[in-house]
Amino acid sequence: MSKITKITQQKKLRERFNLFIDGKFELGVDGSLIVKYDIKVGDEYTDELKLDLVNDDRVEMAYTGLLNFIGYRERCEYEVKQWLYKKKYHDLSDELITRLKNQNYLNDERFAQLFIRDRVKIKGFGPIRLRHELNAKRISKQIIESEIEAIREEYDFNQLAFDLAERKLKHIEQPTYKDKKRLWSLLQRRGFEGSSISSALHGYSFVSDDDPS
Repeated sequence: MSKITKITQQKKLRERFNLFIDGKFELGVDGSLIVKYDIKVGDEYTDELKLDLVNDDRVEMAYTGLLNFIGYRERCEYEVKQWLYKKKYHDLSDELITRLKNQNYLNDERFAQLFIRDRVKIKGFGPIRLRHELNAKRISKQIIESEIEAIREEYDFNQLAFDLAERKLKHIEQPTYKDKKRLWSLLQRRGFEGSSISSALHGYSFVSDDDPS
C-alpha cells in the first residue's frame, strides 16, 4: 500500500503543499485540504483519497482565482459566471457562487448600487443608460429600479442634464437648431429621459442654421 512519505510547503505559493508518495512527488494541493483530510506523513495513500484531493483541489483553485478576480472591484453574478466559463470551471458555478454569496463577497444589489453611483458621479449618466448597462449584466429589473430610485434622492437627473447642456452651449454665441439636435443626441446617449432633455434645453433660443444673426 502506498504511503505519504513527505509533505512540503511550496515556496512561491505558500498556501499550497506538495505531497510525496513512496519518496516521489505526487501532486500539489491547497493547504485547506491537508487540514480537511487530516493528512500526515505515514498515512496510506489510496485511490479514493487521490480522487478526492484532485477534485477538491480543482474547486479550491477556482475559488482562489475568483477571489483574485473580484478583488480588483465589485463584481456581479453574471460577470462571475462569465469568468468561470472562460476558465473552464462552469461546472462549478452553482457551488462557487453560493460560497461567494455566503461569504458576502458577491451581492448583485451592492454591485448595482456602486455601479450606478460611479456612472452618475463620474460619467454623468442618466437612468436610461444605467438601465441599459445593468440589463446587459443580467441584474434583475427589481434591483435596477430600486437602486435608480435610491440615487434620485441624491442626484437630480434634470439638473445633471441641464448642467451638461450648459457646458456644451456656453461657448456658442448663437446656438442653431443643428446645435440643438447634436446636443439632444448627446443627452440621449448619456441616458437622460426625454423630459429631462426638454427641461435642459427649454431656456435656450435656437435659430435656423441659415440665419447669420
